[in-house]
Amino acid sequence: MSNIPGYVRLKVWTEAAGRCQFTDCNKPLWYNTLTLGKRNFGKMAHIIGAKKDGPRGNDQSSELEKDPDNIILLCQRCHDEIDGSETRKNYPVDRLRKMKSDHTTRIRMLLDQPSNRSRPLLFTSAIGGQRAMFGDVSITEALLPDFPDQIRENWLKIEFGDFQREIQKEWDYVKNKIDQLYESIDRILLNGDVNHLSIFGLAPQPLLMYLGRKLGDKVSSQVFEPRRTDSLKDKWKWDTGIETDLQFETSKLKDGSDKNVILLMALSDFLNEDKYDNMLQGNPHIYNLFIKEPVQGFLTKRIEKDHFIKKCRGLLNQIQKDVGNDCIIHILPAMPASLAIEFGRLLQPTKDPRVWVYENIDGTNPVKVIELI
Repeated sequence: MSNIPGYVRLKVWTEAAGRCQFTDCNKPLWYNTLTLGKRNFGKMAHIIGAKKDGPRGNDQSSELEKDPDNIILLCQRCHDEIDGSETRKNYPVDRLRKMKSDHTTRIRMLLDQPSNRSRPLLFTSAIGGQRAMFGDVSITEALLPDFPDQIRENWLKIEFGDFQREIQKEWDYVKNKIDQLYESIDRILLNGDVNHLSIFGLAPQPLLMYLGRKLGDKVSSQVFEPRRTDSLKDKWKWDTGIETDLQFETSKLKDGSDKNVILLMALSDFLNEDKYDNMLQGNPHIYNLFIKEPVQGFLTKRIEKDHFIKKCRGLLNQIQKDVGNDCIIHILPAMPASLAIEFGRLLQPTKDPRVWVYENIDGTNPVKVIELI
């Protein structure tokens, strides 16, 4: 490596925001991501070689040796990749120039706009013995480009292991954790430290509903939905489309005679009669919110989430019109995580009746676990 002047190194480092400019690497170079040790881990590489006989060297080598536009900032691994004797042929000048240009453009796009920050809230539990994984990269990518300014130390988190769903004290324990988190958020709002939450949840649906119910609309929020994809970057990204063929539908399956209402949410699975016929004694009314082909992973667009909220609010109003404000709604959910949170958020304590959420513990015996109102 030639002797690159300090002011040139500073310009290259600054324009790269201290990150590797190799496509899709973006590794921070001011600390070791494994040990957290802090020092300069960046490597400067010439696009047109500093020497005529070096990698990608030509007659311009001497002229461009100290030109910051001819230098790309890389981590050690990517530096070795582009200059290695066996791999350098894969990285011609035009390809490296595009890497540098794309990275620099992205940094400028993010930093030239007004500061816009959202506080990520992560709520996760082990489900069926498997612990849900939240990758920092996937969360950060989901927030871009709307919320580029992130401080990872400020992320709000509730993480708990698998619990015994048949024991009510287990549900109450996690509810208490959510209550404590809400108190923290309340203090943050009073201090003016945050005006927007980005919510990422993977947990049993009654708990997600309770989280949404606690948060309500007190703070502006965006709720994200996990996707079935091998791409870590796309794990929590919403599709950007504004059109959808997805239709949420409602029906009244039974006109009962008492004040109890069973509300089925058959969105990610079918809820046939054998799954709810033991829920309540007496003669309850039964309503259904559904899509024609319930399946996991159907929800991909924000507009679909918005349609759910509107349809669900209308159904709750209809139930109160049909049965009365003094009814009690008993919910059996089979729905995406984000919609469970949104359902909790749309409830209005001063308007809506009592609402209980059930968990189907053994597949045939729904159990009342959480009261939302």
